[in-house]
Amino acid sequence: MISDEAEKVLKVDFKGAANLVTQVDVAAENIIIETVGSHFPDHQFLAEEAGESETKSDYLWIIDPIDGTTNFVHGYPFYAVSIAVYEGGEALAGVVNHVQFGDVYSAIKGRGAFCNGKPISVSNTRTLKHSLLATGFAYEHDEVWARNMDLFREFTAMTQGVRRAGAASLDFCHVARGWLDGFWEFGLSPWDMAAGALIVSEAGGVVSLSNGDPFDLFSGDAVASNGHLHEQIVQLLGRDSA
Repeated sequence: MISDEAEKVLKVDFKGAANLVTQVDVAAENIIIETVGSHFPDHQFLAEEAGESETKSDYLWIIDPIDGTTNFVHGYPFYAVSIAVYEGGEALAGVVNHVQFGDVYSAIKGRGAFCNGKPISVSNTRTLKHSLLATGFAYEHDEVWARNMDLFREFTAMTQGVRRAGAASLDFCHVARGWLDGFWEFGLSPWDMAAGALIVSEAGGVVSLSNGDPFDLFSGDAVASNGHLHEQIVQLLGRDSA
């Protein structure tokens, strides 16, 4: 459905100065909620466009119908559908569909991570000098944005590069499959991280808050890495904020 709509004229609205939403976001989200809800009518949902539906169930489905809407609007092929299910705050399963590439990443807690059904794992890079990283920037050009611009420059100077694709769910997945060695970002929403964080963990990587504390889905920030570089990345992030 999303691939078909990408070729059509889009109706674009603004949730902020640069935060876009299209009729495709809303339609795709409705389809996902209706489909999942038909099988699990008592489960809760947290979705980017519709918000949260509260029930007495311990199960929570977290949905981003199009992660990377700005990319989608411009025809830049880095956008994805991200869906995860949590029970009592613990991730059970996650799926990220890189629509234009046809890559479907998936993970079930304790069973590993996969791309198109084939096992994936994080890289073995052990030094920042040999690493390729990624980050992202929030829509608001505030102090956090300025700080991350400084971090972008700092990490670019000491690595083989820092990429900015504009879809956090895919950055997580690219760490999971070893294309990237690490990723950090501030100002994230739960639906940006819910599936990707589990996929990295199940691929053998590490996910935490930017200060090194245990990952919190509702914290707004995250660092994901192959594990070997995690402490180095966290230390540099902390040094910058000191």
